[in-house]
Amino acid sequence: MTPSTDPAAERSGAPASSSGRLEQRQGTGPKQGRGKGLEKDQVPQPQQAQSQQPEPSVDRAKPVVAQVGRLGAAYWTWVHEPEPGQPRFFGSALVEACSKTPWWVVPLLWLPLFSYCLGLSVVRHGLALPSAVSLVLMGVVGWQLLEYLIHRFIFHAELNSPLGITFHFLFHGCHHKYPMDKLRLVFPPVPAAAVVGSVWSVLVTALPYPAALAVFAGMGYGYVAYDVLHFMMHHVPSTGLPGPLLRDLKRRHMHHHYKDHSKGYGISSVLFDILLCTQSGI
Repeated sequence: MTPSTDPAAERSGAPASSSGRLEQRQGTGPKQGRGKGLEKDQVPQPQQAQSQQPEPSVDRAKPVVAQVGRLGAAYWTWVHEPEPGQPRFFGSALVEACSKTPWWVVPLLWLPLFSYCLGLSVVRHGLALPSAVSLVLMGVVGWQLLEYLIHRFIFHAELNSPLGITFHFLFHGCHHKYPMDKLRLVFPPVPAAAVVGSVWSVLVTALPYPAALAVFAGMGYGYVAYDVLHFMMHHVPSTGLPGPLLRDLKRRHMHHHYKDHSKGYGISSVLFDILLCTQSGI
């Protein structure tokens, strides 16, 4: 029997092996196989996923204020997740001590000043007593409006730079994060003096001097009531609060802290929450 031959091999004059014929029928020759091997070697291997950087966090064993700025956008979730306790804020013992204010400092420091201004308006400047009372009440309501505006638009402003986050934490965020910290609840004297001085400058420019004194006293009384009531809402149980009005204020303020910080900006009064539709949903 005559062995079969490959026509291409006959034309080239080279003998064709059975393996060569098989490679040609399959469309793969020795060169093609080597080429595919090279291509396979040249395909870049997938890189291993880089290990994810851990999310920034706050170590309560270290001073807190220096850490909050690096939280970035995560700060706004972190700060509204309340924690108990009184962590250290600053490395310096002096600065740490100055950052704390007992609640009784507020009436002790400010009530004499505001009472002096009221007496001055009546005794020295001859303001009639009914007019003085009316102006004082106007000042109390004026403080309630200022309290609402500061709380809503300044204390709850979202500042996303590291410096802005740090300022927010110092002025109000610390109270939301650690709401039961007794010594960082009321206004410290220095920032309070800045607010009091600004209010006085506006009033004495806009009103006659005797009227400015009486309205200023009323706003001052409103401020003292605000800080003392705020302390009571956090540290006096509902059963210890006199009257349903204060118990209702406490309920609303706890709702602001623990359920919905976008509502309930009034602390000493719900008047402007009602007027501006931001009542706590309780």
